[in-house]
Amino acid sequence: MSSASVVSRPPTACSVLRAQLPGADFVHACQATTRRDGRSALQAYRDMAATIPGWFDGLMALRNRGMRLLGMKHLGSLRAVQDVEDPQPGQRLGIFTLQSLDDDAIVLEDDDRHLRVQLALQWQGDVLEVATVVHTHNAFGRVYMLPVAPVHRLIVPHLLRKQVQAYR
Repeated sequence: MSSASVVSRPPTACSVLRAQLPGADFVHACQATTRRDGRSALQAYRDMAATIPGWFDGLMALRNRGMRLLGMKHLGSLRAVQDVEDPQPGQRLGIFTLQSLDDDAIVLEDDDRHLRVQLALQWQGDVLEVATVVHTHNAFGRVYMLPVAPVHRLIVPHLLRKQVQAYR
């Protein structure tokens, strides 16, 4: 894998989300080799959030308005990752709630009555992996994922590519 390439494939065997894979309705992961240069998983998450294009945040705003009418919560902005000095599990970081954090991996989650989304950014040496696992709770969650899944498969590798380019 070259420093500019992003490869989409299943989460690696040492992924922190490995235990979440059974029964998942959506799984996506991508990896890129880059210079870690001492960056933590939290820093990688903040850096990725900073690469979210404005047009995509605009789509999130439309999603928030429309989904509130259907009983889904307002998630806020993908770029709004607070610069919290020492985030703790249960604390909100952007649209996700922090589940676990160490220097090598951050696991974030959003769980509502329709679906449970888990996102992990994990360093494995100089490889940064971004993995997402979704478990739907009902038919609405499954329908919701129909347009979200293909967009996710496009936007996450794009964001990781931009992030890796910035790390050069």
